[in-house]
Amino acid sequence: MSIVTPSLNGMDYLAECIESVRSQASLSVDVEHILVDGGSTDGTPEFAAAAGCTVLTREERNLTYAMNKGVRHASGTLVGFLGCDDILLPGALDTVVRRYERDGRRWLVGRCRWIDARGRSKGDQKPPPNWLPSSVLASLDWSPFPPISTFTHRDFFAELGWFDVWFYYAADFEFYVRARSLEPFSRINRALGGLRRHPYNTSKERNTIHEAEIAAINQGHGPPGSGARTTYRYGAKLLMNGQSPRWMVQKRLA
Repeated sequence: MSIVTPSLNGMDYLAECIESVRSQASLSVDVEHILVDGGSTDGTPEFAAAAGCTVLTREERNLTYAMNKGVRHASGTLVGFLGCDDILLPGALDTVVRRYERDGRRWLVGRCRWIDARGRSKGDQKPPPNWLPSSVLASLDWSPFPPISTFTHRDFFAELGWFDVWFYYAADFEFYVRARSLEPFSRINRALGGLRRHPYNTSKERNTIHEAEIAAINQGHGPPGSGARTTYRYGAKLLMNGQSPRWMVQKRLA
């Protein structure tokens, strides 16, 4: 199992992040942690290397290049992603491996737990139902596939053509929509990762570039016609917000 962490001056929570990955190792799980650094000046790459991570560097400003680079250097059968300020929850990778061995599907999605700065739970975002088609999922204006609780077979990335580097904010969303159009995922009904919510989360930057990327996903992968996309969007929102009520409240407050 390989975990890829893009980084840029991520020392605030990095020790907790690395320990959460390292502690996943077991008789059934070998863990490789790859950190792809974008020029940190706070000691992030040095700390990660000393803690046993494989450290790569990137020159491109686009975070999407870092994710692709990490996957290309991964040696694990399955690959996941984790921000410097995020954590894997105890037993997460063991659960993923067992489900992969049982189902044989090339990507797996579990719950994502929102946490605050001190690691306290703010509610779980459940994965979407695996019967929802890619056209419905692509009609949303946010991704229902948190990367920290989504794990993908390494060969599946190459088959899908990697993350599209045209996207900066929504590359993971666009990639997972393409994955769903190709084949279904295994749905794991337990929290696998803790997503730390703070004002600097990239996903919270709803600027014109982010909006343009969401629109491109809606139009490129959703149903034809804005009316159908709007119907799908609000129907899917109602379904997914309804299945995670505490998370929905915290999302609205945020």
